[in-house]
Amino acid sequence: MSKSVNNIRLESVYIDGVRNISAQRLVLNPRINLISGANGSGKSSIIEAFSLLSTGRSFRSSSIRSLIQHGRDECVVQARVESGGATRSLGIRRTKTGELTLRCDGEPVGSLAEFVAQVPTIILDPSSTDIITGPPEPRRRLIDGTLFHVEPGFLDVWRRYQRLLKQRNAMLRRGMMPGQDPWLDELSRVGSILTGYRVNLVSRLGPVFQTILAELNAELADAELVFRPGWDSSLSLELGMARSVGSDVAQGFTHVGPHRADLRLQWQGRAMAEVFSRGQLKLAMIALRLAQGRVLAASEKGAPLYLVDDLTAELDGHHALQVCRMLEQARSQVVLTTVSELAQETLWMHDVSAVFHVEQGCVSAAVDNTSATKT
Repeated sequence: MSKSVNNIRLESVYIDGVRNISAQRLVLNPRINLISGANGSGKSSIIEAFSLLSTGRSFRSSSIRSLIQHGRDECVVQARVESGGATRSLGIRRTKTGELTLRCDGEPVGSLAEFVAQVPTIILDPSSTDIITGPPEPRRRLIDGTLFHVEPGFLDVWRRYQRLLKQRNAMLRRGMMPGQDPWLDELSRVGSILTGYRVNLVSRLGPVFQTILAELNAELADAELVFRPGWDSSLSLELGMARSVGSDVAQGFTHVGPHRADLRLQWQGRAMAEVFSRGQLKLAMIALRLAQGRVLAASEKGAPLYLVDDLTAELDGHHALQVCRMLEQARSQVVLTTVSELAQETLWMHDVSAVFHVEQGCVSAAVDNTSATKT
């Protein structure tokens, strides 16, 4: 069970200039918050604003310009955040020119990493199955994003590896000769530490993922997560990199190492991307995110915030109900969007804690959202 004493709660969020949302404030319930509205009304834009606050980016687009409201030069998201009995204020400002301003309790924050560490967040977007079917980089990011929150030493190791890799690749492009490789020993040493972090996380994540996916669909019980470190795993990283030096020199970049790692999602020994239907891929994606959330909940930071976009539009009623039950049991704060307020009658056995309605970018509270929910 999660350590509820440390759970993150957003008390209120102010959004201005995110797509069609202008100067809107939501006072949130500590438990389950339902945001309803027609397609195009702005409900997913609210989830994007929350994503901006917790990750520094939109979950739907890598383009900040597309996130900022037409005719505006910037967007702003501010929040009051409660954790472990203490409350603090957070604020992020992004401009079309790329300027980034971060504040915590009114003071500038030195880095985006420091800022996003404040609100661990799991985003459930069932329509996005590209993490499973696409290239390895998003899967590495999922592993590393989890480690960022649960392993205090991880970020320094990751940064060190990236700097060494960049330096070595620059030297390779300039025509480094075999035997003139001052980075190889340190790169393999730091890379081995980085890989150790990843292996340990996947060993924790895998069984949780299997359990959740089997609960969602018993026919998918043979699923597994297989970690590939980025080189021949029968060799040490040092030996694997040493054997690749010739290719590295010839082509001007480092061929093997943790930067080539992958997380393979398999079912009965085959890649899910090859054998799963679209619906099964959605369930696998949700199971992976929920497993990530449970691992985060077991850390010192406690249960994360869950942002759930349009679950009922992507899943049938039965599976949507199952996912909502799991979210309810997580005892986290949940912000869930839906086309209709009536969805609360079928998705939850009890009343939703707070309901908001969005129409043309304007948010109104449909019920008393200030009352606390018993936990």
